[in-house]
Amino acid sequence: MFKMELLTWVYLFFIFVSLYFTLLFLVLFWKNKSNLFEDNKENYLPTLSVLIPAHNEEKSIRDTIKIVLDINYPKNLFEVIVIDDGSTDNTLKIVKEFKGIRILSKENSGKADSLNKAIAIANNEIIVVVDADSYPDKDSFLKMVPYFFDKNVGAVTSSIMVKNPKNLIEKLQSTEYIFIAFARKLLDAIGSVYVTPGPLSMYRKDALLKIGGFDKKNLTEDIEIAWNLLKHNYDVRMCLSAKVYTNCKNNLKTWWKQRVRWNVGGLQTIAKYKGTFGKKNFNMLGLFVTPFFIFSWVLSLLGLFIFGYFFLKKVAYYFLFTNSVYDSGAKFNLELFNFNPTVFTFFVIFLLILTVFYIFYCFNYMKETKINLRTSFILLIYLLFYLAISPFIHINAIFRFLLGNFQW
Repeated sequence: MFKMELLTWVYLFFIFVSLYFTLLFLVLFWKNKSNLFEDNKENYLPTLSVLIPAHNEEKSIRDTIKIVLDINYPKNLFEVIVIDDGSTDNTLKIVKEFKGIRILSKENSGKADSLNKAIAIANNEIIVVVDADSYPDKDSFLKMVPYFFDKNVGAVTSSIMVKNPKNLIEKLQSTEYIFIAFARKLLDAIGSVYVTPGPLSMYRKDALLKIGGFDKKNLTEDIEIAWNLLKHNYDVRMCLSAKVYTNCKNNLKTWWKQRVRWNVGGLQTIAKYKGTFGKKNFNMLGLFVTPFFIFSWVLSLLGLFIFGYFFLKKVAYYFLFTNSVYDSGAKFNLELFNFNPTVFTFFVIFLLILTVFYIFYCFNYMKETKINLRTSFILLIYLLFYLAISPFIHINAIFRFLLGNFQW
C-alpha cells in the first residue's frame, strides 16, 4: 500500500510540475508574442571592450577576429582584446597577424581566469565576450547595447545558432539551440534569464567588478556569472534579434563530454546558490531561477525512473509470472508493452499535445527553419532520442560532481 501511494505521488509530482512549466511558457508566449523581436530603441552607444578568449583555436580564430573587426559599430567606440590562454598550436601566431588589437598572452589557466585578467585591463564601460569559434551578426552589437541604457541591467545575451549544421548530431543541436533561444526570451519577460553564453554576451564592467568577476572554479562560468548578477539584483536581459553563429560538436563523443561538463557546472552553480531557493530578497533568482533549475533536474531523473519502472515491471511480470518463456515455441510479443490507459496516461498525452503546440510556435516565430518533412524527422529524433539521453547525462554529471571531478 505504501509503495503504491509513493508511486502515485511521484507520478502526480512529475505531471503537475511538467504541466506547470509547459503551460507557463505557453502563457508567456501568448502574452509577449507581439514584442519578442522588438528591440530597445534607445539611442545609446556606450564604449565596448570586446574580449575573445582562445585556447588552441587556430581553425576558427582568424574568422572570428575578422568578423568582430568588421562589426557594424563605431570603430572609435570599441577595442578588441584577444586572450591567448596558453595555446600550443598556431593561435597566437594568427592573432599577431592583425593590427589594431590588443593581445594578452598568458599561461593556461582557464576561460574564467582569462576573462578576469582581460577585464582588469579593459578600458571601456561594456565588456563584450565572444568565443573564438563564434561569429556575431554585423548588427548584433547595435541591437544589444541599448538595453544598457537602463542602469540596472548588468548583462545582455543573444540568440545562439549553429553555423552550417551538416550531419545529424549537428542538426539536432541546431534544433536545440532554436528552442533554447526562444525559451530564454520568454524567461526574459519575467526577469529570469539564468545564463549568458560565451558565443556572444555583454556585461556592464562596473557590475562585473562589483560581484568579483567570473568564478574560476566553475565549469560553466557563463551560468554562474548570470546567477551572481541576479543575486546582486542586476537585471539580465535577452535580445532575441541579435544573433551569433557558433561551431558545435560534430560527433556523439565530444557532444556527450560537453554536455556532461555543462551539467557539472550547473550542479556547481546550484550548490553555490542553493541558499537562495524560495527567498524573496533574491528576487527572481530565489523565486524562480533556482527552483526552475532544480525541478528541471528532478523531472529529468523522474521521467527516467517512471519509464524504467513501467518497462522493468512489464519485463519482470512477463518472465516471472508466465510459462511462455519455458515454451520452446513461445515468441516474444508486443503485448508486453501494452500499458492500460490510466489517468497518468491521459495527462502524459495532454502534456505531449502542449509540447507540440510549443514546438510549432517556437519554429514559426524563430523563422530559422521551416517545418517540413525533413525538419519534422529531425524534431522526431530530437524528442524521442536526443531528449531521452539527457537523464543519463545528468546521472554521469552527478557522479562527476560527487567525485569532485571538475576537469574540462
